[in-house]
Amino acid sequence: MRVPRLLMESELEPGHSLALPPETLRHAVSVLRLRDGAACRVFDGAGHEHHAVLTLAGRRSGSVQIGAVAAEPTTPARTIRLLQGIARGDHMDLAIQKAVELGVTEIWPVLSTRSLSGGGHRRVDSRFRHWEGVLRAATEQCGRNELARLDPPRDLAEALGALTPGGLRAVADPAGDPPEIWRSAHPNPGEPGGDPITLLVGPEGGLEAGEIALAEAAGFRGLRLGPRILRTETASIVGLAALQMLFGDLR
Repeated sequence: MRVPRLLMESELEPGHSLALPPETLRHAVSVLRLRDGAACRVFDGAGHEHHAVLTLAGRRSGSVQIGAVAAEPTTPARTIRLLQGIARGDHMDLAIQKAVELGVTEIWPVLSTRSLSGGGHRRVDSRFRHWEGVLRAATEQCGRNELARLDPPRDLAEALGALTPGGLRAVADPAGDPPEIWRSAHPNPGEPGGDPITLLVGPEGGLEAGEIALAEAAGFRGLRLGPRILRTETASIVGLAALQMLFGDLR
């Protein structure tokens, strides 16, 4: 039976008791259906995870008693950054959720031309808060004990200019090279903790030709993800899985 996990962004010290924040309490009681005395695990989002026991005082107050270390840090073998073109509705939610499961370290929502034409820029501040919740829930579910970083939305050109030098850079592009060409071009993928890998995926409709050219000028190389047209969230999933298989912790 899978032990439920709760995110507690506090110092976790065995033998100490921590009060549950209201939102975490609501999640534990109303979503996970935990009861007083239930065993669980708590993690701090920085790589630490402990056994714990839940103590409830009605439905409005609760705490966890911190126990022994339950898991080692789950830090991905390589830093992988996803630049995700902002898409509508649950397309963006799914891209973020699956990026967390696939071991992405950083997620940068980016506004491209088709993000704007598709209305992806509307209510972006409130959507960002929603995406934070998606990221946290996905982390709890998939067993990671460190949180991926979700950056505030920015324009594509600004995002490209903010990248640190070095590392492998791929842009999802039907005219790009398939994964086997990437493998032969980079026969030595480097050791864990090496240069970051960055994947850029456009929103619905993809990136425009000028935007792909802008990415190529910033050091990106086209990555072809098969012969079919993929939805934006599918492109992110397939691209991340391919890069993890080639260079990351799925090797």
